[in-house]
Amino acid sequence: MSTFTQKGGFTDLVATTRVRLARNVHGYTYRGLGLGEYKEIADKVWAALQSAPSIASDFTMTEVRAGSREASALVEKHLISPDLARKGGYLVASTDGGAAIMIGEEDHIRLQVLGSGLCPKECMETARRLAGLLESQMQMDYDEKLGYLTACPSNLGTGLRASVMLHLPVLAAYGGLPQMMSWAGRQGFTVRGAYGEGSKASGAFFQLSNQITLGLSEDAIIDNLIDAATGVIDAEKKAREQLRTRDEIGLSDQVCRAAGTLKTARRIDTAEALDCLSYVLIGLQMGYLRGVPSQEIMAAEQAVRPVLLGGTAGERDIKRASFLRAVSEKLEVLD
Repeated sequence: MSTFTQKGGFTDLVATTRVRLARNVHGYTYRGLGLGEYKEIADKVWAALQSAPSIASDFTMTEVRAGSREASALVEKHLISPDLARKGGYLVASTDGGAAIMIGEEDHIRLQVLGSGLCPKECMETARRLAGLLESQMQMDYDEKLGYLTACPSNLGTGLRASVMLHLPVLAAYGGLPQMMSWAGRQGFTVRGAYGEGSKASGAFFQLSNQITLGLSEDAIIDNLIDAATGVIDAEKKAREQLRTRDEIGLSDQVCRAAGTLKTARRIDTAEALDCLSYVLIGLQMGYLRGVPSQEIMAAEQAVRPVLLGGTAGERDIKRASFLRAVSEKLEVLD
């Protein structure tokens, strides 16, 4: 197992956890840097990682070309932000995708660690190790009173954004989402689409992340995230049981129709595929289906994205259907 691969619990409802640290290198302006200056910073990041023999071979460095298909694919894999894909810059990432360092986003450096399930403490520990390595070789802008200085005041202090990707199909479909979002806001968290700020939810996946970075320690932010995520998970579970009580036949019918579509379709577009995968996840988690681990269905949700499939729209629909037939082949309906 790679050094950077993290795994946690609640894998039936939590797809991934992400911890991201924002840092700015002393001596560079926060706005208006050119690609050449970002390359200088990327080279410094690379040199710092290469100074640690135990992990040096685990990383690669790539130039992110603005607006390219390759950049879009990196967004789909959650390795870079849509903003970096539009602007261009550099990516230094571990070969397993568990750790990624963006150079050229809103801040000079955005260091993130990804894990499956609910594992913010484990991701935070890895992020700290990597950030400590960078800071041992590079001077970051830091103020004794304010903490880490960032391009946007909302990231000032710890520079930490911690988030979890939650699967909330019943809350989303039956009107519970606004109340949940209001509750999360009161806890200091925001709910966004799967790709963060400005993105829309797809397949009923939502990102829950902290809003406050100043005045709280990293550990406090992580503990608060776990509490907030647990509260949202409990709300989704309660909503599912209420739906089962109210209309079990209707729920099981939607689940079985979705499973049948995945097992037999010869052509399927992204929207229908995501909708079917979402209902199959519900079926696996609520005991209507068996035969395929939930984690495989969650992974399929990423794999069916257009950029990752390639080809024309018609070709993608055929490739997507073929892939989903293979994924769902062992699905069984439980009576």
